Amino acid sequence: MVNWNKFIPNGNQKTIDHGPSDGSNTSINSNSSTSPLNKTGDTKFHQVEIDETPEQYIDISVNLTPEELEKRNNSLSFKIKRFLWDGTGKNPIEQSYLLKLDFFLLSSSCLGYTAKYLNQSNITTSYVNGMSEYYNMNKNQYNYMVTMFTIGYIIFQIPLSILMHRVNARYYFGFTIMIVSCLTLAMIGVKKDNISSLYALRFLIGSAESNYFSGTEYILGSNYGTNELTKRSAYFSIAAGLAGIITPLLQQAIIKTFKHSSLEPFQIMFVFDFMISFVIGLYTLIVHPGIPQVNKKDTFYFTERDVLVGLERRRLLKAQLNTRQRYTLPAIKKFFNSWHLFVFPILFLCYNNSCNSSSQPTFQLFLKLYLKKPSSVYNTWPAISSAIGIGVTIIFSYLNDFLGGRKNFHFLIAGFIIFIIGCSLLAKWNVPVGFHYFLYVLIAIPPAFMQSQIFSWINRNPLLVRDDLKRNFVIVVTNTLAYVTSMVSIAVWNTKYQPEYFIGFTYTACLSALGLIVTCLVHYLTKKDEQKAKLQDASKETSSIESI
Repeated sequence: MVNWNKFIPNGNQKTIDHGPSDGSNTSINSNSSTSPLNKTGDTKFHQVEIDETPEQYIDISVNLTPEELEKRNNSLSFKIKRFLWDGTGKNPIEQSYLLKLDFFLLSSSCLGYTAKYLNQSNITTSYVNGMSEYYNMNKNQYNYMVTMFTIGYIIFQIPLSILMHRVNARYYFGFTIMIVSCLTLAMIGVKKDNISSLYALRFLIGSAESNYFSGTEYILGSNYGTNELTKRSAYFSIAAGLAGIITPLLQQAIIKTFKHSSLEPFQIMFVFDFMISFVIGLYTLIVHPGIPQVNKKDTFYFTERDVLVGLERRRLLKAQLNTRQRYTLPAIKKFFNSWHLFVFPILFLCYNNSCNSSSQPTFQLFLKLYLKKPSSVYNTWPAISSAIGIGVTIIFSYLNDFLGGRKNFHFLIAGFIIFIIGCSLLAKWNVPVGFHYFLYVLIAIPPAFMQSQIFSWINRNPLLVRDDLKRNFVIVVTNTLAYVTSMVSIAVWNTKYQPEYFIGFTYTACLSALGLIVTCLVHYLTKKDEQKAKLQDASKETSSIESI
């Protein structure tokens, strides 16, 4: 067993427990022998060697009487404040920690995901803004570029996930973003008659950034509790929508500003994407906090007390505290003994592949080819869909966390129903033009909010949270499988069928119907896991009492 030096707090204080895993769960805890606060409010620590998790790293409970607690929880102003920020009502030292964590982790993660998505999706905007003509892409070359990115993404996601588990998160994520930005810049040097080099660069970009998404979802799940996680995961997801707004607007601005440049407009956009991404990579390299580690303080903004708060929050969540264990073949084999590694990936597969209905340039090509709109229209109007999706995502995620963080099932059901209705009608195609606009906006909403609901569901699973290696592995495999099957887009979203895409929209409607069934299955199995977790806790408590 690993032997660690741990900071264990001293003191006495009458408290009401108020852990991060469930803000509404309270119990009286008198004469705690491990409170860190003395009469002056100073924090005192002493260092000891132990071989197992302590009873408490630091006291982050709230010192309220039952009457005060009831009055506070019944207050409308308190409920509003808690809805807007779930740190409301927590111990001040936990609030201080949570503010720092929110700012630095969310800012670096969201900016990094924006950069990732800029470099991933710029090919879509480029295709409708000169790249197709520049490289004479009159066949299925666009889908070949998408597929090469996907192949690299699939091959390297699990190896890079194992690497991330062993290195400092700041270095891993920071250098990942900077490498991808340099590869994007290299794309401007590809000659007209050498499109195969473009395929190679897309493969390398997909390889380099393959674990950024799943790695960050793992990090978020390691830092936040059940009623905190969905909104943070939502902000992370929104970053992709932000890139969807920035890219077409930036491309249109470039078309207007650089009319006489020797570079094509889409090539100039690659330069801008490089500059934006490289700066974000440097920022991530400086501030990304990673996961709370025992006796580990490697950020300039966390104090030693903050480190203890982070560890205590993970202890209250019953999370595994040693996050630097090695993957072994026997451990990986055990992962396949439960449903998580089979059902969660299918759920995300149904969602992720359904997103092709809007991630493919369906709306843009409808405006450009069917309605013959100018670039000022087809480059800007789709941003409205992204903006609406961002708004819906924020509302749904806050609602989910405010209601206890356990309503993922309901929001996912709603998302798949939207996909089924919208894509079925678009497959029919012969509907009024105004209704076309509505449907394109409609099917762009589920991709925005469903991702955070799925991964917060995985991260809060009561059995996965207790097995750090397995939780990380399930997240990675879930994301990887979706990309393995996404290569079917070559067939169903073949560019020769644009802009109607009858096969693509029909396929999406059917896949979403499967998603409805799998969502119900995950809901049932998660309920079973919650019962198992309660039995495990009861068994541990019984064993502890018998040993006294």
